[in-house]
Amino acid sequence: MGFLTKRQKPPVVEESMLHFKWPVVIHRSSRRRTMELRVTRDNTIRVLCPASVTDQQIEHWIQSKSSWIDAKLLVNSKRQSIVLPKLQTGAYWWYRGQNLTLKIEQSKHSGVELIEDALVVGSAGAGQQTILQLLRSWYFDQAHGRFLQRATLFADRLSVKPARIELKPYRAMWGRCNSRGEVAYDWRVIVAPDRVLDYLVIHELCHLKHFDHSRSFWSLVESQQPEYRDSRVWLTEHATLVKSMFLDGSE
Repeated sequence: MGFLTKRQKPPVVEESMLHFKWPVVIHRSSRRRTMELRVTRDNTIRVLCPASVTDQQIEHWIQSKSSWIDAKLLVNSKRQSIVLPKLQTGAYWWYRGQNLTLKIEQSKHSGVELIEDALVVGSAGAGQQTILQLLRSWYFDQAHGRFLQRATLFADRLSVKPARIELKPYRAMWGRCNSRGEVAYDWRVIVAPDRVLDYLVIHELCHLKHFDHSRSFWSLVESQQPEYRDSRVWLTEHATLVKSMFLDGSE
């Protein structure tokens, strides 16, 4: 026989707007116990806080976070200024941090070839969907070889052995490591400079020793790449480009 539980009252929620250096949406809730600050990709600044917090308290708190907010807005502006590469001859496509010139040629044999600083796509059918698929397959193959090579190198240096290495396109993250010792990476990071790909490899392998983001974890990461913070910034600033490069209109 089950016990009847007392029905909880719905939270009292109030939303308002304050104008500081930037407009800020305030979301007060009777259930919330802590304050949280969010800056969305459309530059909406939102404060989530307990119902008892006053506008004056929020103002002081926002002022203490102004540098952080400016940094987030700057990242957003850089994201919005990114121009995705086009599927046409003469367009620039990134590969391992370098700009390559795309050349599309009619050919009986379909494929992609790297010739000096040019990415040459041969295709019997000139449709953009076909060209995109050829490029996607070529980049994936390059990523497979590069990630495996670097993971083998850094796993040896760290004295770890991943149970499995997988490559896949992630929507919101760059990689993962699970409790079974399996690591996975977003293969599209092959477009980034080599140091950034190395950082991603190192990051997930370090989780095989520290399954958290503790000081010990970051110290281990830093022991393999002292400038890892620069690599993290690169990933943040170029997330839109990297995640969108190989999408077609249906994705």
